[in-house]
Formats: sequence, structure tokens, C-alpha cells
Amino acid sequence: MSVELTILTGLIALLALLALLRPATLFAYPVAGSLLMWVFLLPQAWRIESSGDLNDFEPTLTWNYMILCMIMTAVGFWAGGIRAAVAGRNDLASLRERYDFDKLLKGAVALVVIGGIAQFLLQREVATMQAGDLFTGAVAFYVMMTALLIYGASLGWLLYLYTGDKKALALALIGLAVTAPTILLAARRELSFTVVSIIFLGLWFVKKKAISRVLLIPLVFAGAILVNQAGAIRGYIVKEDSTLIGALSADDLNDTSRNKNNYDEMASGVSDIAITSWSDRYSFLAPYYNTIIQLYVPAFIVGHDLKDSLKADEDESADTYSKYFANGATRTGFADSFQAFHYFGCIIFFAISYFMGVLWKRANSGDILSQLYYIILLAAGLKVFTESTSIFFGVLPLMVGSTYAVFRYARRPRKAEAKLLPGAVQRRAS
Repeated sequence: MSVELTILTGLIALLALLALLRPATLFAYPVAGSLLMWVFLLPQAWRIESSGDLNDFEPTLTWNYMILCMIMTAVGFWAGGIRAAVAGRNDLASLRERYDFDKLLKGAVALVVIGGIAQFLLQREVATMQAGDLFTGAVAFYVMMTALLIYGASLGWLLYLYTGDKKALALALIGLAVTAPTILLAARRELSFTVVSIIFLGLWFVKKKAISRVLLIPLVFAGAILVNQAGAIRGYIVKEDSTLIGALSADDLNDTSRNKNNYDEMASGVSDIAITSWSDRYSFLAPYYNTIIQLYVPAFIVGHDLKDSLKADEDESADTYSKYFANGATRTGFADSFQAFHYFGCIIFFAISYFMGVLWKRANSGDILSQLYYIILLAAGLKVFTESTSIFFGVLPLMVGSTYAVFRYARRPRKAEAKLLPGAVQRRAS
């Protein structure tokens, strides 16, 4: 194993070890990301080095860049926590002074209802599709809107933990129950992790109850299997008419989702970074802008031609990149950030982690909006490592827009005195 990969392994192991030493840090962004790297991307990196199949693509270039990105992730989270403005811990009484909890619950209900309607429309649209058909613009739009189910369920769970309101608990259970068929029958790893993080992050933020080590180890083990064998598990579920639980307990999983060369995420990342370095062509902000257009401009309403005309051209050869791009594999956020900004792409990791650090600090102080944002964004933040950095920025408009409307509706009006300058308040009091 090269020196660079050894350093990368040690850095990731050090961050991941924090989860075992202090379970309360399990969902801290750099720790959760390092655990994911340890069970998913690092084994692929070791296989690349041991086989030597990609030596022509100079994998040490990728290892060096990944080391820089992981350092920036850790430093960014730490810096965000330091810079976050927190004035003591908010208790239930102070939160009630700021928000009408009944209105927050109504807002959560609205999110679940809208997400549920999107889920119904999505299922109806998919039912009309034939095998091999590409997803339509309507399907992509409905998939995005179903995220409101998770937003509403997360808010309902937080409200229940704060108030003990059984209606809030019922709402959270309804919202999460809708995701159960997708988890059990489609083995969606992001959704599975989201449900787990909603439950345990809520318990930590509100009740300060950390996950126990007895439960932590089997959860990480099951998560490692799901992350690495997602394709095989889905194939087993379809072939054997089984469920996620049945697939996890099966002895004969065979992953047929990859191409014959068995290229995986890390191999795609290594080749992409090398090709970008050799060609010296960078996409800059184009992928991030195109992600917003892809998600928020519905082609089934405005038409494909108009949507395509709004997208920026990305300077890359599709044939060159796709040659080393496995079916069922993604390019990793390390590749797409490098393709955008060369080594300066590590600043993207710093910025995302800084933002997550601010949210983590405020969430731990009892700010319910930061708690909700952190719960929602953690899964998208982890996809920064395995899929792309642009995904994280893509979810922000929907999350901020929908939750802002709810919290704006529930925010209590400020007292007249609060709007006056301190001197004016004193003069009026005298």
C-alpha cells in the first residue's frame, strides 16, 4: 500500500474511531463521513492498489486530493462550531416564546400531506412505465417533492420529543411508515440511513440520549452490508420476491449491477481525476448550476428543449469518462469537485462541513430549526463523499423554502418593546 493511501487510511480511521470512543459523536458530520468512507470507499481504494489495474491513472493523485479534502472536512466542522453564535441552551419555555408549537405541528402536517400526494403521483406514474423506460421529468419532480414527507416526519418527531404530544408522534410514524416499502423492497441505503438518523439525532438533540455501544456496532455492521451490497440486495429481493431483511440474511448475494470489468465508485473517481488533470479542462460552477436546473425546472411543464437550453455546457468528453464509469456506481464528490476546481475543490468540502458545524453547534444548543436542518442534510452531506458535491447544494432550495414557510407561519409576533431601541425603551418606561 502506498504512503499516500496509508496516510488517508490512518486519517479516516482516526475520525471514525471517535464514534466508538464517544458514541455521541456518531452523527457529527466528519465522523459519520469517515465511517462511510471506512466501510465503502476505502476497501475499493485498497483493491485498486492491490490489483494495479488503474496504475496508468496515477491513483496517488486521487489519494493526495482525498487527504486534503478530509482534512478540510474536519477543520471546516471545527471552525463552524467555533464561529456559531450560541447564547446558552434553549429550553422548551424559550422555544415556546419564539414559536407556536400548534402551528408548527400544522406546518408539519402540511409537509407530510404534500409529500404524500407526491408519493401517490409518483407511484401512479411509475406504474404506467414499461420495463427499460427512462424516468420522465414528472417522475424526477415527484421524487424530489416526496422529500417533504421526511421533512414533516422529522419535525413531527422533534415536536413529540419536546412536548410529548401524541399527535406529533403519530405524524412522525405516518411519515416514516410511507418510506418502509421503499426501504424493505428497494433497499435504498440513503433512505435507510435517514430514518435511523432522524430517530437517534432527535433523541440526542432533545433528550441528550446517545446511542449505546451495544447498538452501535450491529448498526454499523448492517449499514456496511447495505452500503456495499445494495445492488446485490435489490437483485435478490426482485429475484426471490423477498425483503431487505431476507436479503441481509441470505448466503448467496450476487451483484449483477456492475459492468463486466467490475469498475466501482473509487475506480470511476480515480480515472475522472486523472483525466481531468491530464486534459487541464475544468467545469467550474457548471455542475452546480445544472443540478439546480435539473431539480427545479420541470421538463413536463416547460418542455425538454427549454430546460436543456437553460443548462450550462460542461467541458468534458462523455465517451472518455463513461468508459471507466460502472453501471450502478457513482463518480464520488472527490471527482466532481476536482473536475470543477482542481485542488481548490477541497474548499467545497470545507464550506459544506463549516455549514454543518454551525448547524451542529446550534442544534446542540436547542435551536429547533437547526436541529431540523441538520437531520435533513446529514444524508445529503454523506452523499458528498460517495456521489457528488452538487447534490448537497441541490437540496437546499427545497429545504429552506418549505421549512421557512412553516417556521414563518409559526413564529410568534415580537412584542412592541422589542422593536424599540434600548434608549427608547428606557424613555418610554420613565
